[in-house]
Amino acid sequence: MTDHTIQERSLSEVVSELKLEAREFVQTRMQIFKQELGTKASVLKMAVPLFALAVVFAWVGFLAITALLAVVIANAFTGMAGWMWAFLIVGGAYFIIAGLCAAFAWGELKQRSLVPKHTLQVLKQDQIWLRNEAKSQTA
Repeated sequence: MTDHTIQERSLSEVVSELKLEAREFVQTRMQIFKQELGTKASVLKMAVPLFALAVVFAWVGFLAITALLAVVIANAFTGMAGWMWAFLIVGGAYFIIAGLCAAFAWGELKQRSLVPKHTLQVLKQDQIWLRNEAKSQTA
């Protein structure tokens, strides 16, 4: 009976040790993921406002071009006014600014991928290690 008690104790110790190792394993992977996500967030902090600015300028440009079209239609029978060209120039300038902002933000996002590559690499290595351990246990 004492041998059975000793085996149960060592089995419970093994189980608690496995739980502790699994918890440490998950915590380590989560720390790696959080750290990598923090790095990726800095890219988003710069790119998202630029995309928002690009959308605002594109919207203002669209409104200016819309106003230009309204002026063209209104002056179709009476002739072209000089201020019509002002709408065209302002709208075009806004579209150029919007395009530059969007291109810069897109370049930053393409240059720095948002995929947590390091975390995925570590998890793939862990998967390979676990597979090899399972094979060595069955052999």
